[in-house]
Parts: sequence; structure tokens; C-alpha cells
Amino acid sequence: MLLMFDKIMDWLGRLRQGMRSRYVRLLEAEIARDRAEIERLRAENRAMLNSLLGSAGVPPIETPPVHPAQIAPIRRRSWPQIAAAREIAAGREARVRDRSEQRQAGA
Repeated sequence: MLLMFDKIMDWLGRLRQGMRSRYVRLLEAEIARDRAEIERLRAENRAMLNSLLGSAGVPPIETPPVHPAQIAPIRRRSWPQIAAAREIAAGREARVRDRSEQRQAGA
């Protein structure tokens, strides 16, 4: 009975891994499509801008296309980092509030 349970758990673990990797592949494909769409829109906007500038007699703007590796990834923060940032922000707000109270008391 225990051996059968282990086999079922092993099978479920492999199924979960397969589903997760398929999901990750789907997400990566979606990101690639979105980046291609962004690049296409940037090129179209650049062409429209150069067309408008050309009709005004201004030379066209030459900008190299952005390489996907130059797009900064979103940085994930840990809970201690978030707590420290909130504590710093609260300290700054308290300092500003104290200074404004001192100005009002002194005036």
C-alpha cells in the first residue's frame, strides 16, 4: 500500500513539473510576442515622427532599435527590504512633519 502511494506521489510530482514548465514556456512565448509588438510599434512611431519632421523641413531622427537585453528586469524585493524601505520613508515623513511643526511654533 505504501509503495503504491509513493508511486502516485511521484507521478503527481512529475505531472506538476511538466505542467509548470509548460506554463513557463507559455509565459516566455507571451513575453517574446509582447517585446516584438513593442519593437514594431516603436519602429512605426519613429517612422511617423520622421515623416512629420520631414514635412516641417527637419532632418530625420536616427535612433538604433533597442536590444531586448537592454530592458531592465523588474527587481524583486524581499520582505525585509520592503520593511526597511517603509521604515526609511516613515522616518523621512516624520522628520518633515517635525520641521514644519517647529516652523509653525517659531513663527
